[in-house]
Amino acid sequence: MKLSDLSTFKEVLDHELQDPGFREEWDRSAFAREVAIRIVRHRADRGLTQTELARSVGMQQSVIARLERGDHPPSLATLAKITAGTGIEFRLEVSHGAVALAST
Repeated sequence: MKLSDLSTFKEVLDHELQDPGFREEWDRSAFAREVAIRIVRHRADRGLTQTELARSVGMQQSVIARLERGDHPPSLATLAKITAGTGIEFRLEVSHGAVALAST
């Protein structure tokens, strides 16, 4: 199989989102996934390990790993610790029964 024969992420995601169960989980985890992306990007841009990042924010490495998985939304206290130790900003939007990162 050639690389050009493989589906793109968008193609696979569009197909999977047709499944109501998958869509429900995708929508449920959107906030946690966006937080995870920001944390991973911050860490990668600075060449930090999870342990190094954890130390800088006063957490254990396992907490950073869970946040980066994006399975469950972090608490406000956790987000506050991350902002204090990293300078990452999280602007939240709470509406229609959901929490999301606001556009900056």
